[in-house]
Amino acid sequence: MTVALVSTAFLLAIEALVRATTAPELLAEGYRFQAWSSNWMMQNLGLEDMAPFGPLALWLKHAYPPGLDVIRYALMMPEWGSGLDPDPVAVDERLYIVYAFLYGITNAIAFAWVRDLTKSWRWGVLAASLWALSPGHILLATLLEPSELSLVSVSFSFYFLYRFLKTRRPGYASAFFIALLVASWARSFIQIYVLVILVVAVISFHIMANKTSRRWGWTLLNVVLIALIFAYPVKQFVMFDTWSTTTFGGYHRVGMLHLEPRDVESPSAQGTNAPSDGWASIEDQVAVASGTIIVSEPAQDIIDNALRFSSRFNTQELVRDNYRLEAAANQYLRNYPLESIQALFKSLGITIPEMLRPTSIYTNNVIVESLPYRGVWDWLVSGWRVLLILAAAVALTVYQRRWSGIVQLSRRYAWLGLYFVLILLPIIWSNR
Repeated sequence: MTVALVSTAFLLAIEALVRATTAPELLAEGYRFQAWSSNWMMQNLGLEDMAPFGPLALWLKHAYPPGLDVIRYALMMPEWGSGLDPDPVAVDERLYIVYAFLYGITNAIAFAWVRDLTKSWRWGVLAASLWALSPGHILLATLLEPSELSLVSVSFSFYFLYRFLKTRRPGYASAFFIALLVASWARSFIQIYVLVILVVAVISFHIMANKTSRRWGWTLLNVVLIALIFAYPVKQFVMFDTWSTTTFGGYHRVGMLHLEPRDVESPSAQGTNAPSDGWASIEDQVAVASGTIIVSEPAQDIIDNALRFSSRFNTQELVRDNYRLEAAANQYLRNYPLESIQALFKSLGITIPEMLRPTSIYTNNVIVESLPYRGVWDWLVSGWRVLLILAAAVALTVYQRRWSGIVQLSRRYAWLGLYFVLILLPIIWSNR
């Protein structure tokens, strides 16, 4: 708790110092550290649309999981509950404070985990301090979109899973599923194939857990939590005919297959008219490969559901695009499996180098740009240097544990490795 509070106070102090010493014209609209307001992030709903519609807007949202909008909905209540219009600036300012607390909590997780591994609070403080000073972490904690929310919830899920595998206490397994539920509402990484794995996980965790009288109660709670995790993707399927938790998913699918709708002109042999902007649709591009137009318009009930609530990117146009692009990607995967595999490997040539770039360069940020150590830090934790650090950590672990110890660790923490892969897959194939 101390680490979390000190970290939170540190970030709030840095924010106040930067605002006090920076010319107002260098701050976006005089108060933001980066260009984008939370009210205009592509993942978020507009406050002016969400407020009069009510909480149902959060359920009807299809463009992205609604976790951050749940927080923003609560943060606009001081004005809206008093009969005033929502104030986007006030909501942003409050969100900075919320994210400062999340920043502190994430640092506390780093402290707790390293202290657990090393049995030393000093090493824990060092790890938390390094993570707190990371320019990339500071950027995410002052970026008014879902990244920091997903970072803290995913960090909690990893930590609680580790604690369960180490102690076999069933309460940690339930804490893992709670953190995963929050993460699934913050970031679109839960897909339908994960359901099978989570069901296996619940059964496996029940068998692995200490034989306590309350074990069945914890397992029942885990089943309920899995149902809650998949309530949103099931809603997406029922209302919008997609298992993806984001209707940007169609763009992600064709992106990883390198099917770019604007790369190929509309083929005249198909008897189709080129779009007015002169670019081909994804149907036309797939038609070049397959010789047929393979997608149709979505059913009217899907469009009707999309029309129930519109705000920013949360529109029926996005639902139409998602339906069309997912259908085209699925058809291409079925008809051209070898080409699809080649495209997936080609995507790795884009996403892996992107993963090795410093997080702090994602966007301009006044705080990050003022850090005197940023250049050295970004150089050390990017490119071949970060691979070298990881390789050294693995080599040191092998040296200390020997191969027999590594095999023992692999068996005990296999679920931790599998969970890491499940988180990694949507990232390394997120070429869009």
